[in-house]
Amino acid sequence: VLAGSLPPGASPDLYALVAHAVRQHFGERAPRIAIDSSGPPLLGALLHNAAPDLLKPNAEELSEVTGIGTEDELEQDPDLAVSAARTLIARGVGAVLATLGSKGALLVTADGAWQATRPPVEARSTVGAGDSSLAGFLLADVAGAPPRDCLRQAVAHGAAAASLPGTTVPSLAQTDPGAVTVKEIAGPVAVPDASSTREHPPRRKTNV
Repeated sequence: VLAGSLPPGASPDLYALVAHAVRQHFGERAPRIAIDSSGPPLLGALLHNAAPDLLKPNAEELSEVTGIGTEDELEQDPDLAVSAARTLIARGVGAVLATLGSKGALLVTADGAWQATRPPVEARSTVGAGDSSLAGFLLADVAGAPPRDCLRQAVAHGAAAASLPGTTVPSLAQTDPGAVTVKEIAGPVAVPDASSTREHPPRRKTNV
């Protein structure tokens, strides 16, 4: 997981360069890469055909990185949000987990698109809820759950985080995936095979 802002002076394409370095070093054994960021680091993560296996934007970041809709429009219109996410799939991103605040979340891959919602919770703090959503998704994914159940756990984790004070991170026992409803809202879509078109990043001098 590559997440958050970058330190002062770091190149905006640092996440893309890291992704390339990891994939070149490990080859077929390379771990999957998830990115959760915003602003220049988010835009830079998609440079050099180094698209991540999972991108986790919120509605504002999804609008920012695709140029489609506004934060409010994407939260209110899941079809528009799916269309925006699919532009990222077409650019080589493996999956887009888009958190939409109180509207739940979307998971979009080349195999389809799913929307997850749950009854409102009493929000005590939304700080870190998106981070917890990503954590929930990855916990389920590592455990071998199918995509819709990974999405279910993501929303359960995000809701649990919002119901806790401050930046408290929920445990699995504090989440309620059974309260989350998941429905498929779009079928498969044909996209190019990004793995066959990935380019090497530009060579650059790096000070360590």
